[in-house]
Amino acid sequence: MAYFKWLYREITSINTAGSVMLAFIFGVQLALFLSSPITLLSAITLLATLIGSACTVYMMIGKPINGLLGLISALGYIYINWQAGHYASVLDQFVFILLIDIPLIITWKSWGHRIVDGVKFLRLRGWVLTIICMLLLWWPVFWIYTQLGDTNPVWDALVLIIGGTASLYVFVGYGDSYTLWLLSDAVNILLWVTALFAGYSASSLPMLLTMAFYLATALYGRFWSIWSKPKTN
Repeated sequence: MAYFKWLYREITSINTAGSVMLAFIFGVQLALFLSSPITLLSAITLLATLIGSACTVYMMIGKPINGLLGLISALGYIYINWQAGHYASVLDQFVFILLIDIPLIITWKSWGHRIVDGVKFLRLRGWVLTIICMLLLWWPVFWIYTQLGDTNPVWDALVLIIGGTASLYVFVGYGDSYTLWLLSDAVNILLWVTALFAGYSASSLPMLLTMAFYLATALYGRFWSIWSKPKTN
């Protein structure tokens, strides 16, 4: 019972900017859904994109309820990406679930205090090592998913590498994850633009719009959320 009361408080704690952003993306996604043939894939896409958008907004304002929302949306994205042949993105969603969603759900009472108490940030050396490691991983991951028949291994491999790194940094308490989410969102946009023009996924336009929305919320979070500001004593 206490958990559900907490959920209600978290949901109703959304700020004005988040409410406006959610109202906009909900309207756009619903219009797309109603203007196209309704199928199992389109229904799952609508549910996943709406809940995923809500997840990013609550993450943007530092609310741990995004763990539950993220878990639900990630399950939908796993199905969508599998249908599209984005197998690296499927693994990326599993990483997100394991490193972010499940810990958030388990620590629903204490995660917010963890953020308020301050987060760690990478220094220049840490960023250099992060970038080098991601670049070194790109080729072998690209090769693996090419062999597995991924429909877009170039961008999909980057989605996994950047998204997985961002998830890891969130798990260990680094606020720099927002910069990585910006990069991940940009690559995801390229991934779904390719899917849209190649025509191999009916979910490409809703997913493209969702990734653009993710980029907007990540920009907001990067410059205004508590994750982007070290706590001063």
